[in-house]
Amino acid sequence: MSAPQNAARVLVIEAADTPDGLSGYVRREGYGVDTAAPGGAALAKLRGERFDLVVLEVGPRGLDGTRFLEALRNDAELAPVPVIVVSAVEDVDVVARCLELGADDYLPRAFHPAMLRARLSAALDRRRARAAESLRREMDVARNIQRDFLPETLPAARGVQLDAALRPARQVSGDFYDAFLLAPGSTIVLVVGDVCDKGFGAALFMALFRSLIRASADPVGGGAIQMIGGRRTLVRQSLESATPADLLTRVAGFTNDYIARLHGRTNMFATVFLAALTPQTGQFDYLNAGHEPAIVMGRDGATLELMPTGPALGLFPEATFQTGEGTLGPGESLVAFTDGLVEARSPVGEAFGSERLHSTLRAHNSSAADLVRGVIDTLQEFTGQAEPHDDVTLLVARSM
Repeated sequence: MSAPQNAARVLVIEAADTPDGLSGYVRREGYGVDTAAPGGAALAKLRGERFDLVVLEVGPRGLDGTRFLEALRNDAELAPVPVIVVSAVEDVDVVARCLELGADDYLPRAFHPAMLRARLSAALDRRRARAAESLRREMDVARNIQRDFLPETLPAARGVQLDAALRPARQVSGDFYDAFLLAPGSTIVLVVGDVCDKGFGAALFMALFRSLIRASADPVGGGAIQMIGGRRTLVRQSLESATPADLLTRVAGFTNDYIARLHGRTNMFATVFLAALTPQTGQFDYLNAGHEPAIVMGRDGATLELMPTGPALGLFPEATFQTGEGTLGPGESLVAFTDGLVEARSPVGEAFGSERLHSTLRAHNSSAADLVRGVIDTLQEFTGQAEPHDDVTLLVARSM
């Protein structure tokens, strides 16, 4: 029987690989099998290839087998591989020593094929369960770390209300938002971003994009990537005298060049909406790097979309970005969001859409918190039990 392409791979360690030997029995159960002698050769093979299970045949003294097991369990990379020991019934001391060293199961040399089948299946089931538990723990850690990249609280400033929400489609997200005061003044920088793709890769780049934006917005630490002496170099540039519009273009340019030049081979990019808002006057400058148009919501429910002013960040080195400007009057709101909101699907496949978003905003146009809560509640009712299509992020600034 030839092993299917997706069959578990088993390394059988025995004295000789013969059709009637241990490896032959394992092959007949449908597993992919390779063989090795106990010792360095077997360890090298395990390091060089992927195996799901080891079946280890040990003799009466068991010295080679116990040494192999000890070396395997002391190797952090190989230690998780399950091992089934095969030995004669009378070799009780050898079997006991192997189990002490971390063997997962035991099979007598004179076995029925059904016993081998059961032992192999049980060992692989336990491995999958351990891997799933390990992945769950790692995902929990990743989710907690990513949560720490989001602002714990939004800035408090007289004249403006801020509120936000992020709903990941998976345990980790490629979306992000941020809001922080720009020292030494009272300008608030608002950020909503969406890294391409989903899962761990997008989450890693989400953290990188968010950190680059924060770092490059530092009035003292901002800078640009330049080629000096044939090497990419971060050149510090003071932003203390920059206007909000200048700051936004420098932030976008620095972040874009860093990703495009240093990580271009990954083909990762992010669409980002940036705004610099002065709470006392309601005036704001904005930069839309290939992102969904943000919405300015008037007191009467009228809406204005802030269209893209440049490409997504990370696609092309030295890309240029333009800024726009606007003013929030009392009771007016700036609403930035990711495309996962308007592209969310109902159980029958209907998209949430821009029109439904605009009508939802009009129905909850009383405060920043009411706008965010109204959109999220309406979206939840619309999507029901449908599988999440994408991450959803929403950030609202409302002038008082």
